[in-house]
Amino acid sequence: MYGDFTSFKSAVTAKAWTRASPSSIRRVSGPAVVSGWGRKGVRDLGKPVAHDPLVRADLPTGTVTFLFTDIEGSTLLLEELGTEGYAAVLAEHRRLCREAWVAHGGVEVDTEGDAFFVVFATAPGALRAAEAAQRKLERGPVRVRMGMHTGTPLLTETGYVGMDVHRAARIAAAVHGGQVVLSASTTSLVGDAGLVDLGEHRFKDLSAPERVFQLGVGEFPPLKSLYRTNLPVPATPFLGRSRELGEVVGLLSREDVRLLTLTGPGGTGKTRLALQAAAEVSDDYPDGVFWVPLASLRNPQLVLSAMAQVVEVKEEPGRELADTLAGWLAGKRLLLLLDNAEHLLPGIASVLAALREPASTVQLLVTSRERLQLQMESLYEVPSLAPDEAVELFVARAAALGTLVERSPVLEELCRRLDELPLALELAAVRTRLFSVEQLVERLSSRLDLFKGARDSDPRQQTLRATIDWSYELLDPEEQRLLRALSVFVGGCTYEAAEQVAGSEPDTLQSLIDKSLVRRRETSVGQRYWMLTSIGDFAHEKLDGLGEREKLLERLLGWLAQLSDEHASAVRMHDSLAQEVLLEEQPNILAALEWAIAVGRVEAAQRLMLGSWFLWISSGFASEGDLWAQRVADLPSEPTVLYAESLSTAGVFPRFRGEPERALALQRRGLELLERVSPDSPFRAAGYTDTAGVLRMLGRLDEAEAYADRGLELRREAGQPGGIAHALAAVASVEQARGALEQALSTLGEAVDLLDGEGEFGRFEAAAAIAEIGAIERSLGRYEASRASLREAFKRVSRSEKVVYLAEIVGEFGLLRLVQKQIDEAAPLLSWSIRTLREAGLEHSRRDELEAGLAQARELLGDEPFAAVEAFTARLTPDDLDNLLNRAD
Repeated sequence: MYGDFTSFKSAVTAKAWTRASPSSIRRVSGPAVVSGWGRKGVRDLGKPVAHDPLVRADLPTGTVTFLFTDIEGSTLLLEELGTEGYAAVLAEHRRLCREAWVAHGGVEVDTEGDAFFVVFATAPGALRAAEAAQRKLERGPVRVRMGMHTGTPLLTETGYVGMDVHRAARIAAAVHGGQVVLSASTTSLVGDAGLVDLGEHRFKDLSAPERVFQLGVGEFPPLKSLYRTNLPVPATPFLGRSRELGEVVGLLSREDVRLLTLTGPGGTGKTRLALQAAAEVSDDYPDGVFWVPLASLRNPQLVLSAMAQVVEVKEEPGRELADTLAGWLAGKRLLLLLDNAEHLLPGIASVLAALREPASTVQLLVTSRERLQLQMESLYEVPSLAPDEAVELFVARAAALGTLVERSPVLEELCRRLDELPLALELAAVRTRLFSVEQLVERLSSRLDLFKGARDSDPRQQTLRATIDWSYELLDPEEQRLLRALSVFVGGCTYEAAEQVAGSEPDTLQSLIDKSLVRRRETSVGQRYWMLTSIGDFAHEKLDGLGEREKLLERLLGWLAQLSDEHASAVRMHDSLAQEVLLEEQPNILAALEWAIAVGRVEAAQRLMLGSWFLWISSGFASEGDLWAQRVADLPSEPTVLYAESLSTAGVFPRFRGEPERALALQRRGLELLERVSPDSPFRAAGYTDTAGVLRMLGRLDEAEAYADRGLELRREAGQPGGIAHALAAVASVEQARGALEQALSTLGEAVDLLDGEGEFGRFEAAAAIAEIGAIERSLGRYEASRASLREAFKRVSRSEKVVYLAEIVGEFGLLRLVQKQIDEAAPLLSWSIRTLREAGLEHSRRDELEAGLAQARELLGDEPFAAVEAFTARLTPDDLDNLLNRAD
């Protein structure tokens, strides 16, 4: 009967179950302590729900297992059976369930409508009870969903308190009628017991993924958990804001609201509310819900790149990123949450306005301290917390730190003095380990009055600034220094960076985390430390005021240049860990690069660009990389090796973007300078090979051959197998262009022999060379030899995440099947290949041939069968390709 189990509230996190009809607000979070979690009728969810006293000796303590249940589709059942018929069914459902609870040691904590909240002293007892209840109910008309979780909640006079209650409810909300799902903690206590592993799922409380298991082997739809999302895991649970959450969710559900901006001063909790609302409505967006953090950006023109990176859309050669992104978004039903946009105004408004028409089905949710001033914009001003919610938040944050604070008039006065601002309340609650509530009121009052009298801005912003300033003044000098120093990072930092750039010590950094001034998050390459925007802005002001910024920027620049030097080679060798490291540091790298260009730190700028260029290319953002590389190449520089390499590297981007003339000019300048200043540089070989590729694009085959041969000569002198193979591929490309196909086959065969001993790098590059051999054999009419070569190439990379290599090989398979008149096999292979290459932004030597082949397949198949092929390949994953190729064979 309940639309969602979402909402439990307590001194830590538990919230009240809620109910709203589909035509009204569908998901809201109420502040009732879990002891009587239901509600009858519609009530003001901004106030606590009253409960009967619950001081019960029969409720177990310690490690317990919670079971939540409710009837799926109860509204439809009510309409079908009528009031009396449904009442009879509901009564029988309650009787059968209660028999099962009692038989296996369950204690009914509360019941509302068709839902149960039951607690068990043992996990096996809870599981047996759920199994027995489902067995009793299977012959009746109702389908009951059940979820359970085991933990060690606190039992107070008002009921169970803690994340465990909330977690159990969230799991139950995600399952289907007739299904029983257990958390990993419950599963660990019941053994196998006929359970099916459903894998890791994120639920709408936005906590970290939970591995869950299903009782029995019944088939059900996928769990209603978060999927296709990058929403971050908040450091603290979502409390209060029930009315606001319901209103934002309601606005997002309206068809006429395509852009919704949450406005308000810093510290009001815009981001947290937006994240929770996005999670709550995730079921409505089959193509995903994505968070796009904007705080680290300094140029509104980079917003499109940030959006594209989040949804993994890669730039296409010769096409503007805005067109590529709009084309990918067109027709998709997804939500983009653009977070912290105010510093990019007014530029971001024009960027979003240009995107709206072609991507009309995409919904935008924006957080900003001011409106975007777009005609299509709907506004929602995020207020301060309601007085009761502010008190509850303060109590919860203090309890999480081990301090029990009771509600009192003094606490209410403190919250009022802090304007019920979530961030201000959180910062003050941290100090309850040192000060009483009375002391906090006394110490904060004069400071708040001082700021409100002196600053001409939103009163809530004055309050927040005063609270941050007060927290800052309570720090010891070393903590203050570190907080200021950490503000030099625009994208957060690792501990190593904090140590080397900001001079951090472990205890000092931990102290700032404990005081909620610095946050910590997990990434794929380790922990990163960051600050909320309001705190970072404050710390940055202090940094500038004391004249410490320049020195720290110098240290940041040096550290990032060293990091780039260390990882650049590994990135070019397809090292995924090195790529992730540099990707995480991109906000800092770009900010440091901007500063280096502005102040003329030429060598450092060159090192940063040379460390990141391959990452920019491989990530599919050549236009942004072109901008940075060209700016670095244009810097006045001494005739050094770094400058020569920067010029040559800058020439890679226009080649990728379909501007071979500009590419040739840059690469020749770099190569000529390198010949003068460092005739022994190993970089010369790559310069000759790359220049040969540009000349081949321009049809200047004699020059291309001369450059390719010179590059091969230098590579052979150096004796590096991988480098020789790279040069051989360039030579073979010129041979193909001249029509010397047999010679090209021989050259590529030599390259493959060399690459076979070059580890992971050699495996991928050899696969590409073998696929090229297969293409040449196809053009020579040797179809069986071509098939064998392509099969070998596919085998080498089929289980990797390098889908670009797969796409090239699969495309060649498609072309082979096309010339063999096997259109049913050719069409899906070509479709998947082109789709993948387009999304990766890869310039492929036979892209036109692939697209012409797909057009031919469409003509032969007809529009309707071809549309089915396109729909099929849109869902195809690399793991499915082996079966598809087996069918094609």
